[in-house]
Amino acid sequence: MDVAHAVADCLKKFGVKRVYGIIGTSVVDFVDALYDYRDEIRYISCRHEQVAASMADAEGRLTGFPGVSLVHAAPGTLNAAISVANAYKDGSPMVVISGGAKRKLYGKNTMLEVDQQSVMRPITMATFRVEDADKVQSVVAEAFSIAIRECGPVYVEVAEDIWLEESSDEEVKIEAEKPKASEDEVEKVAEMLKEAKRPLILAGFGVNSEEGSRLLAKLVEKTSIPVATTGNGRGAIDEEHSLCLGRVGFGGGSIHADEALRNSDFLLCLGCQLTDVSTYGYNWMPSGKVAAVTLDREAGKKLNYALVSYSDAVDFLRRLVDKVEGYRAPESWLKEIEGWRKSWEQMVTNAANTEYKGFANPARFFKRLNELLPENTVVTAGQGMHVVYPQAYIKARRPRSYLAATNHGAMGFGFPAAMAAALLEHTAIAVVGDGEFMMTVQDLETAVREKIPVKVVVVNDNSYRVLYFRQKLQKMGRVYGTLHTNPDFAELARVFGAEGIAVSSDGEIDDAIREMLGSDKPFVLDLRISPDSFAPFNPQPSVKM
Repeated sequence: MDVAHAVADCLKKFGVKRVYGIIGTSVVDFVDALYDYRDEIRYISCRHEQVAASMADAEGRLTGFPGVSLVHAAPGTLNAAISVANAYKDGSPMVVISGGAKRKLYGKNTMLEVDQQSVMRPITMATFRVEDADKVQSVVAEAFSIAIRECGPVYVEVAEDIWLEESSDEEVKIEAEKPKASEDEVEKVAEMLKEAKRPLILAGFGVNSEEGSRLLAKLVEKTSIPVATTGNGRGAIDEEHSLCLGRVGFGGGSIHADEALRNSDFLLCLGCQLTDVSTYGYNWMPSGKVAAVTLDREAGKKLNYALVSYSDAVDFLRRLVDKVEGYRAPESWLKEIEGWRKSWEQMVTNAANTEYKGFANPARFFKRLNELLPENTVVTAGQGMHVVYPQAYIKARRPRSYLAATNHGAMGFGFPAAMAAALLEHTAIAVVGDGEFMMTVQDLETAVREKIPVKVVVVNDNSYRVLYFRQKLQKMGRVYGTLHTNPDFAELARVFGAEGIAVSSDGEIDDAIREMLGSDKPFVLDLRISPDSFAPFNPQPSVKM
């Protein structure tokens, strides 16, 4: 079999069900091979590589198994780089397969050539270039193994002229066992917990799974230790749980979660580490010891942790639960947190009760949306002030039920991620700003063609609102380059063949949400809001950013 069929056969053996991509001359032979596997592997043809790679990223986040994206050489690879960086920063398993320059032309700066390895190396766990037909399946197997084991994207470049060469049939398998903590590391963390008077667990993506969530709930019930989450940890514990404090940090941190982190005398990061996002630029730091259980080998270079265990956080948690017998977090600490929680809840309530003449109140909209969502919903978001609303009002009740591009700060993730979630048979709702949606709106055609029943809520304020607010508050009202106009997004959806509705008053909210949730087609809800509407946020650390 040739290289193209060998790669496709490898994907089939590994259980890959979908490939998201855009065809190009450097990968046309591989797409032709996928035609022969179309009953096992669905090829989703997208309209932009950023979308294709974000869809693969989202599939990896939802399943724990690498999503696969296919991109053309050079321009296609560069278009995908934003989404690859999202996956890298957020620890999402993904395999990107790209075409590359022909072997005799490689390194000569020819048409459709950039140094793709150098572009991808800083934003992936590993990069490969395949020039030997007999090694292609072992390279693909290694790529999947690394993506799962190290929880991140891996890049595989295949020289354009190798696809049709004969390849040997290798016996390959994925070897992806994650490293486990030593018994001494688990014992030390247990001892630090038992000594703590103000303990806090920070749950990240590494424990945001069915088993991780079950074990975390068991530990919390046993010890009464409160839990905050990172942006990628939302859903690791039911956000309706009395000991769940919600998200910490920039772009959606609650007052009580942020204050608990800052005032903790022992912070245990499970499946994550402290970052500039969770600490407002390292300005909002814990007052005591910090331990981290993470797969990121660079974590210890960033901060002075009391302990860093480079290991699988779920396995660590499984062993930790049995070592904390008899410990309970002090009631005085929990009462102090409740005081902060009341301040946050009052702010959230006030925002939802505010009236905006001529506009819908986005806080009220998302509060109501939370009340009407089906159980299997996955909410996705990119970046912008609009993400604060689903952070504050939509409760993540299950693992990986909320996905966002948290640590890279890139717009454009929300819509493609929701399309991937819908393909995995979730009720999928993308929460996007108008600025963000305009960056990926062309793939409404993909949703319609592929019959993907994705729901899109466009928080439409005709502005890049984060920067608009900064200009008003920090630049003495010198508003420049942040206000713009938009098409009628509901009408635009209909032009694409999707369904849509516009909401510009609070009285329209309920009917519009029910119409959106009841549709079996791609649906766009144009939520028209004032650019001066209030989004709940913790104002104290934000001043420090």
